[in-house]
Amino acid sequence: MSDERKQSLFIIVYPGEETADEVYHTLRELEKQDRIKIKTAATLYRIEDGKLRLKHRQRLTIWKDEFDIGSIGLILAGTRAGRLAGTLIDALISPGRCFELREAKAFLDDKLGPDDSGLVVLIDNIDWEAIQNDVGFSGEKLTVELTIKAEKQLAEIASDEGVTAVVQEYVEIEEVTI
Repeated sequence: MSDERKQSLFIIVYPGEETADEVYHTLRELEKQDRIKIKTAATLYRIEDGKLRLKHRQRLTIWKDEFDIGSIGLILAGTRAGRLAGTLIDALISPGRCFELREAKAFLDDKLGPDDSGLVVLIDNIDWEAIQNDVGFSGEKLTVELTIKAEKQLAEIASDEGVTAVVQEYVEIEEVTI
């Protein structure tokens, strides 16, 4: 049954360059209160050349899981990471959610401008709408549901050096220790 448990990967775009950082810090406070459990998170920005910049919010106690920032980069790069990677990603996402994943590029192209910021967060067992009042910011949201099995397979794909090189053409990753 644990393989069928789903995780929610939220991609939320906010107006303002600092808003995603503020939301992330609010989520961390909710996590400290044991109201949510963040598996991994990154803030997201569009840089001058149109490339995406992910700032991985690495904590000193890292979640003991295989799904990491490389997996998030792979999802954001999507089919741009190569036909095989795109096909594998589509096959891993739960039925009914493939459309949303394919829309990640269009979603970010449409919503994430140079003056905006985004938050990409994988959270275990959360109803985003239920905590929206605590967050205090609203933004445009795309949700991707992943099974534990899909998370592990995405991590394997993301660890391939060839896939990583292609992803880095579209997504710049920066580690930020907090």
